[in-house]
Amino acid sequence: MYSADQNNDFDRSDDDPLSGVYDTTNTAFYDIYSDSIVGRDMSLAVGSAGVTFIAMMIHTKSPFLTLMGLLQILLSFPLAYFVYYFIGGLVFFPFLNFIGIFVVFALGADDVFVAVDKWKNARHELPSGTTEQIAALALPDAAYAMLLTSTTTAVAFFGTALCPVAPIVAFAVFCGLLIIFDYLMNIFLVFPALCLYDTWLLRGSKNPCINFEWCCKRNEDPDSEATTPHVNETDKETIKERISSDDEEIQDDDPDAEERHKELEEEKHALIHRLLDGYYNFIHKFRWYVLGLSLAGSIVCAVIASKLTLPVSSEVSILPDSNNYQKHRVWSQQLLSTMLAKGEGSEVVISWGILPADTGDHLNPDSWTKLVLDDTFNPRTDSAQTYLLGFCDRLFANDFASAVSPDYVCPINAFDQWLKVQSAAETPQVSYAQKCNGASSVPVPSDIFDDCIISWSKSVNETYVLEENNSVKIMQVRTRSNVLFDSPFSDLKEEYDAYEAWLASERETAPAEVNGMFHSSLDFWWYDTNGQMLQTAYGAAAIALACAAVIVFISSRSFILTLFAALSIGYVLVAATACLVGLGWELGFLESILFAILIGISCDFVIHFGHAYTMYSGDVNRHYRSNFSLTHMGPSVLAAAFTTFCAAIVMIFTEITFFQKFAVILFMTIVHSVIGSFVVFVVLCDCIGPSEPTKTYDSIKTKLKQCF
Repeated sequence: MYSADQNNDFDRSDDDPLSGVYDTTNTAFYDIYSDSIVGRDMSLAVGSAGVTFIAMMIHTKSPFLTLMGLLQILLSFPLAYFVYYFIGGLVFFPFLNFIGIFVVFALGADDVFVAVDKWKNARHELPSGTTEQIAALALPDAAYAMLLTSTTTAVAFFGTALCPVAPIVAFAVFCGLLIIFDYLMNIFLVFPALCLYDTWLLRGSKNPCINFEWCCKRNEDPDSEATTPHVNETDKETIKERISSDDEEIQDDDPDAEERHKELEEEKHALIHRLLDGYYNFIHKFRWYVLGLSLAGSIVCAVIASKLTLPVSSEVSILPDSNNYQKHRVWSQQLLSTMLAKGEGSEVVISWGILPADTGDHLNPDSWTKLVLDDTFNPRTDSAQTYLLGFCDRLFANDFASAVSPDYVCPINAFDQWLKVQSAAETPQVSYAQKCNGASSVPVPSDIFDDCIISWSKSVNETYVLEENNSVKIMQVRTRSNVLFDSPFSDLKEEYDAYEAWLASERETAPAEVNGMFHSSLDFWWYDTNGQMLQTAYGAAAIALACAAVIVFISSRSFILTLFAALSIGYVLVAATACLVGLGWELGFLESILFAILIGISCDFVIHFGHAYTMYSGDVNRHYRSNFSLTHMGPSVLAAAFTTFCAAIVMIFTEITFFQKFAVILFMTIVHSVIGSFVVFVVLCDCIGPSEPTKTYDSIKTKLKQCF
């Protein structure tokens, strides 16, 4: 299972196989195994790439465009790493960054689908147009639509970079860069590829490497209905009935309406468009019932989602519960020795003479800090010595603190006892006789304090009194708290706040030369790490939601559509959260970070529909707008949902818990994003959507121009 050098670390064997079982609470095997399976989990990214390849091949029906799409995704990795490492100066590359492989394969295909569909839609609108005309019509719109969704996703990642925890910052920055370069590569590779693709087709190319759609079609008359669709009288009446409002009739002599009818029919020439049109007919017929069910379902999901709780333990598991190493880890926590150790609490150190500073590289865990001395610390004065002498008695009088052992004595108190013993002894120690000048107790005269206490600390090997150049620089007191690092977050917070509040009151009464003390503990470090992650998750979620609202408004220029989008995104979040509550999840720090990131993903589909809803200017019936947005952007959204869905399925088979949780949240987000866009958003637009979505925006813009 392990390499020879790893075997030797444990059994000192000479390259012999490691056999047998182990029964120890040491986590070295757990850590080695966790590191080793990261590579195996990453091999599943090949499966994700395969799914993306197949989906793009089916959707584009062009091996050439599929190859360009994959190349676009693959090139985003070295480009993102170049900026990450050489420009950003980030040398730390945690295993979390590898999840970006799944993310960019899933989301990168979305941009390809949008670009291809925009081009094909433009070609249907201008069947006799040149490649340059099609490019002028399709590519700016495609670039704009992709920019909107890429911005929300990138902002969600970069918003998570507010977290001061290095692995999370590295993960967020790297994934954000992947999204940016995937977008840029789409423009620089896929857009030119579409131009070449269209040029070759116009020249009559039958090369299956360029396009194999012609192979699957029966021979048809170029002038037949399939090429030039028309609207018969029966279809015309159906269209009129569908897009007319309750008290409005479509006029036969309205040339714009007839043109829109024709365009809508052209949208439906493919099977997917006919299926989406049939779906719209159904949803339109029962739109008010569906709207009521959507609102009721959202309320129910919100109630269930509110039951999501914080974890009862701060411990983070890398491996799933079914793994033998994880089972052993859980078992070891139930051993009597472990329970007794937990019952004793953990150690807290209160320090004077140093500042709570970190001079290392915060984004590189291998970079350690240097001690920063507190120049105001001066324990030599009588008032300072007297204060320090009574400090431990006041500290241990609190319920949250106790001595680390029954025989523990704080350094200054132990020094005081030593002085009393030595001053009364007939033959005192040489260290006392030479350095303490007969001092019998604390306070010691300030001119001999440093020499005397340093002499004592060396004689008893006291490591919590540190000196430099024969001057006391650091003093520390140890105490025991009532919590451990894996205690519930609320317990850790209560304990931390108790220490902080008590020390704050002590600083107010302490002499100025010794009032710079602070407390520290590995347990409080872990508590602060979890707290920072939770705060970052909330902050990143707020940033992502705000960005999503701004992007939706920019794309739609409609206050009403922005509200509809917010309601749809809200549904996605509460529905996905309700599902996770049903799975028994808690809001740990990993889950919080993932929620913040996936807010940016959840709004992509709604943005596409909202943008398509406003493509026609002026007064156009809401039912026509809803149908057009569904049939126009539906194929791209469904294709993107499929690839992301499949990527999530692939990730579920990984063994690292973080990957699995990301897959589950991604899976739930995509499922409910499809429902939120195809059901909630479309029904809202179809029932109460504006016929002139940009009217209010245009009116305000006009008035502002008049004012300025």
